Amino acid sequence: MSDTTTSTPASTEPAATPLSQPIPQPTQPQQYRAIGLLWGKYTPSAEEINKGILLATDGTIIDAVVKGKVLGLVKSSIVDLEKEHLWVVYPKTPKEESPIPLHVQIAGIWEPETLHPELEKTELLYKADEFSIQGEVVFQENQQGLIVVKIQRAALQPDDVPKYFKLKLLGYLPPKAAKNFWEFKVKRVGTDLVIQSAENIASLAPPGRPGGRRPFDKNKPGGYRRSDGGSRKPFPKRDAGGSSGPTQPPVLKKPQP
Repeated sequence: MSDTTTSTPASTEPAATPLSQPIPQPTQPQQYRAIGLLWGKYTPSAEEINKGILLATDGTIIDAVVKGKVLGLVKSSIVDLEKEHLWVVYPKTPKEESPIPLHVQIAGIWEPETLHPELEKTELLYKADEFSIQGEVVFQENQQGLIVVKIQRAALQPDDVPKYFKLKLLGYLPPKAAKNFWEFKVKRVGTDLVIQSAENIASLAPPGRPGGRRPFDKNKPGGYRRSDGGSRKPFPKRDAGGSSGPTQPPVLKKPQP
């Protein structure tokens, strides 16, 4: 199972863990991730078997692609596409012009009784439509309840620049939530991802640098606060020609005898 966030569950967890629970716990507090469960029927397109739609039990149509080992299971007919399954997916919110406002990458299937009959069934209740989202809040709009989270992917090679995508969530956060790393519990409602709970994990704002520009003092137009509490005089205003106004003629002093 390949992960589009910062780690691969099968490589970061013990071998039995991915089989005992469909979504492993984060390996570190600030691990970028966007992963969830969807119960529904996957129908491939007529052109490509790895691209199609996922029809949820509530009738919602979700754009979907299949990659990795799951594609091999689908091609070999081990997974019966005529039935509904519990899929492990990575969600995305595509561009606004997309006809389907929710896209997922199908990264796994949770059916231990089918794929791993030697395992005992766990007491885990299938929690379809629940998502675990962790990332940096880069935008919030509290009137409409819109939150945008930046999810950074792990670099495939040491020299690669990490790529990222932005995920739209519906809900409300405290003021100035941006520039912070948050952990979200999210529920799918139709094609919307609705915040159920949120926790501020850490601030990502860059620390102040000594010797930088002093903050602007709005109470003293044209001036900046000084370390002693005073303010710098504003620059004189210039006219359209670039002149700062009339100046006094220079005073010439006679040389001393």
